[in-house]
Amino acid sequence: MIRKEWMLTLGVITVTLVSSIALIRWLAPGLLGGPADLQLIQLDEKVPAYYRGVFQEEHFENGEFLLKDPLTGVRARPFFPAFKNLGPNDILGFRNTVVPTVADIVTIGDSMTYGNNAVMDQNWPSVMRRNLHRDDINVYNMSTGGWAAVQYLDMFTNAAAFKPRVVVVAFYTGNDPMESFVMVYGNEHWQDLIPDSTLSKSDAPTVSLDMPESETWDVQFRDGVHTVFTPLLRMTSNNDLPAVHAGYDIMSAVARRMGNQARLQGIQLVFTIIPTKELAYAEKVAGESIALRDDYALLIDKEKKNLANLAAVLSAIPEVVYVDVLGPLQEAAMGPVALYPEDKNGHPVAAGYEVIGHAIANSVEQFMPSSPKGLYALVDGNEFQIVLINEEGVWYFDNIDDIEANGWLPGELPEIEKRDLTMLPHNGIITTVNKARFGPK
Repeated sequence: MIRKEWMLTLGVITVTLVSSIALIRWLAPGLLGGPADLQLIQLDEKVPAYYRGVFQEEHFENGEFLLKDPLTGVRARPFFPAFKNLGPNDILGFRNTVVPTVADIVTIGDSMTYGNNAVMDQNWPSVMRRNLHRDDINVYNMSTGGWAAVQYLDMFTNAAAFKPRVVVVAFYTGNDPMESFVMVYGNEHWQDLIPDSTLSKSDAPTVSLDMPESETWDVQFRDGVHTVFTPLLRMTSNNDLPAVHAGYDIMSAVARRMGNQARLQGIQLVFTIIPTKELAYAEKVAGESIALRDDYALLIDKEKKNLANLAAVLSAIPEVVYVDVLGPLQEAAMGPVALYPEDKNGHPVAAGYEVIGHAIANSVEQFMPSSPKGLYALVDGNEFQIVLINEEGVWYFDNIDDIEANGWLPGELPEIEKRDLTMLPHNGIITTVNKARFGPK
């Protein structure tokens, strides 16, 4: 009978806990500490004051969007309000309206994942969430412009605090290799990622965002789509140079580290590689027989090989899923809707992010469990409590009589964790009999 099973289990757990606490009190009373109101709290200069670190004056007074950081180089300003196609940024400086206690999916990337050129609801993490067609799934975006593989690794470690089921990491072939190279060779904290000790930060090719017109290529397609390519700029991260090869090696090493961490933490890791605007439109350029500029043709050749090689590395990591977004972007680019701006800006517009978000949602959806409904054993260490989850939210049972009186039959209960209940409404303890409301459906 379920009554006997529950009573026996609860009895054993209670006796074990009481005995353990009594033994600790007797042998090592200091381990349990004293009453909180009797503990002395003193200011120690070696321990930073927590709230002073969270609510910093520079977050409110600094007019800059990007702030300096010793580990990530830059970080986005917290509490940044929504303005044009930036923000809103939460208290951590990420583009979200709230910081959740738990997150089903965490996305990590640079400005391509932050969503430059689009409002927050149009960036690809938001598109992905909508394409899952589930109101009970939440997505937390941990991305910042100017980041690359090193920062992705750092954020992946932090993302574990949200107990995500899935983490999606988006690399970008447009500048991740060089930014990863500069970060590793220029910051001693990340030097364990150095793949080639014969190189130094000075080996990074120089790049200028202020390009003369001679370095840009204005292209008009037959269907009216128009844009400006910057092949020489993107060659900086795709050329056949030792620093570029090292940059891709760093990206591969970071991916493997994240794969190892994900397996240990029970997180499903999903990788994707966002291509440059130039590569996204390459099939359309070829299809219209447009005479190619030499620098554009060279970029397409090099980037295709680099992307394919990195994709092979990511796909080979055990228990990791790789999502191809190049194919969907190139297919969508064949149509009359512009995926990118008409100027030299390389970030997608809303239509481009729509393609990326939809492609990733199709792969992520399989890892989202069904919404819990029914009677469960809420497990917390050696303790458990019987909970009911219905359309109203979470309810707790205090005794076995109320469970059986509401129509539940004896049997083994599926287990559920606290993280699975965190985002649901908690409605209190059931003390009445109402089979229509609290019984099996």
